[in-house]
Amino acid sequence: MKLNLFKRMITIILPALLVLSLMPMAVFAADAETKVEVRLKAGSATVKINGKASTVQAPFVTAGTTMVPLKVITNAFGAGLKLENGNVITLTYNDRKVVLTFGSKTVKVNGVVKTVAVAPVVVKGATMVPLRVIVEAFGAKITADNTTKETVIIGVRAQSSGTGGTSIDTDFGKTKVGDSYNGWSMNYPAGLVQVEQSDSGDFVRWADAKEDAQVIVITEHVGESELTSEEQRDMLQGYFEGDEYAVDKRTILVGELSLEKLVTYTKQDKTYYEYRGIQVGSNFYVVIVGAKGSDKKILNGYEVLLNSFKPSFNTADKAVKDITKVKDGVITYKDVDFGLTVKLPTGWFNDKESAKPTYHSEYDSLFFSLSSVVAGDTLEKWVARREALVREDYASNYLRNITTSTLKLQDGNALVLSYEYTYDLQNWTMVNEVMLIAGNYRYSIDYYYDMANSSKSSETYKKVIATLDIDTAYIEKNFDQVEDENDLVDRSKKITKRSSVYGYSIEIPSYWYGLQNNFDKDEVFYTFSGGEMGIYEAEGDAASITSAIGQYANTTEARAIGLAIKESATVTINGKTAYKLVVNTAKPTSGMPVTEIYYLFDTTNGVLVFNFAVYEAHATASNLQRVNDVAQSIRFN
Repeated sequence: MKLNLFKRMITIILPALLVLSLMPMAVFAADAETKVEVRLKAGSATVKINGKASTVQAPFVTAGTTMVPLKVITNAFGAGLKLENGNVITLTYNDRKVVLTFGSKTVKVNGVVKTVAVAPVVVKGATMVPLRVIVEAFGAKITADNTTKETVIIGVRAQSSGTGGTSIDTDFGKTKVGDSYNGWSMNYPAGLVQVEQSDSGDFVRWADAKEDAQVIVITEHVGESELTSEEQRDMLQGYFEGDEYAVDKRTILVGELSLEKLVTYTKQDKTYYEYRGIQVGSNFYVVIVGAKGSDKKILNGYEVLLNSFKPSFNTADKAVKDITKVKDGVITYKDVDFGLTVKLPTGWFNDKESAKPTYHSEYDSLFFSLSSVVAGDTLEKWVARREALVREDYASNYLRNITTSTLKLQDGNALVLSYEYTYDLQNWTMVNEVMLIAGNYRYSIDYYYDMANSSKSSETYKKVIATLDIDTAYIEKNFDQVEDENDLVDRSKKITKRSSVYGYSIEIPSYWYGLQNNFDKDEVFYTFSGGEMGIYEAEGDAASITSAIGQYANTTEARAIGLAIKESATVTINGKTAYKLVVNTAKPTSGMPVTEIYYLFDTTNGVLVFNFAVYEAHATASNLQRVNDVAQSIRFN
């Protein structure tokens, strides 16, 4: 299936349900105002609620299950409705909670799992759900009127209105779907459910419950230059699976539109795909239909759908359901795992590789994290510690304009630590560390932007932070003790590491982070707030290596990157002689200006090199002292 090509980590968080016994519901004193009678018939678009008729998507029977529009149930019984993640439906009715999921035959009634024959599905924009499991959970009875051939449901309305609305079928009657921001529309993919949509809406996928059929629409921003036919086909082929090959490749006309068409087959999934691509202005639209089958004729049923695609959106066409995620130039991002909601301008993206909420644009970045409040701590103390660490980690000429200010957030009053830093004394970055304490947790919202774009980014920062909303109640309920690994760390604490293979020991700060921390291996690598430490074995002897580095420093290549030998000497550390070499690189082709300090020890197996790299921006007295202390702690057996 095509899902492998477009991996999206879709995390579905089900509510924590209170598991209650399935005792029969108490009999309500149903009077004329609370009694509910619903009459409906499979195949008929007319439904009667307490005698009042309305038009709906016609109920139908499949696998012995009567499927009805969800809004019939919510309207009739006054049940509350909540839709989560686009596919989890929660109904609340008095003390009952019913949870259904699109594409799933599992239904939870007050936490107790039930299995139904047919999963919820969208038909022509209406959400259709299995009738019996829901209304029986509401304590209603289902009978049949043999005279009218109607199904009759008798029950009572909820004693109080539930949370949420009464219907998610606000698009009932919509026969088309589109994106007003990305500028496209087409017929609604009948029988399929929208299962995936990227943050910006430039990727949308519909599928059936088994993933045997799916429809995908992609919008790529390619610039104003016109793509050739071959370039468009190359872009379509970029979405191929490893075992996918084309069985048809051509240019087609649909009305006045000229599109590139590819028909392909995948051996492993035994699926046929049809791709269509068209460029309009700076957008290149890709429409993909996939269906499992033994013959490409299986795609014939999607011909009308594919031909309906238009690289435009008509706002006056009320038959089109607009699924755009862009509202007034911003996109609402919701991270359900961290209870975070924030609105960001178009051009931002969610870094899905990050464990914590992280967002980027061309010039700006936003990072969100939380930790537990330590007993006796205050917001003011926390900010003071952060400022102290910033000053400790940046050399004075690489840091400027440190200020602290107050800021009112939706979830409380915060303090903001603001400062600018640089790594090359030319390009500066602005940092606003927004810190909030609410309940038992501390929240950090770090906003970075390039000072070259400061006039625009500073305004974006204000607007973005104003939209930020943290579900602190969710955090209190779902998180436990979360320690901040950096805030209260004791940087003076040290740990001794030993290598039985190479016969040495070394004492390093315990807060240094080991990426390769097995000291019996042939390479050790640690990072810290100011740079890096590496330990490795080299061939030859210390004197010849030192000489070779000195000769390299005189080459044109070395001078081009500003490499200079600042110190070259022999030293004695705990009774062992070493060659010490201090090399500064002022203009590296990549990375930051850095000073590297080498200690080379001759051993029976070769040269053992202890290499410390300290970036110029972090060459503070404290960082340099730590590096020197570590070097002086080296001992050989």
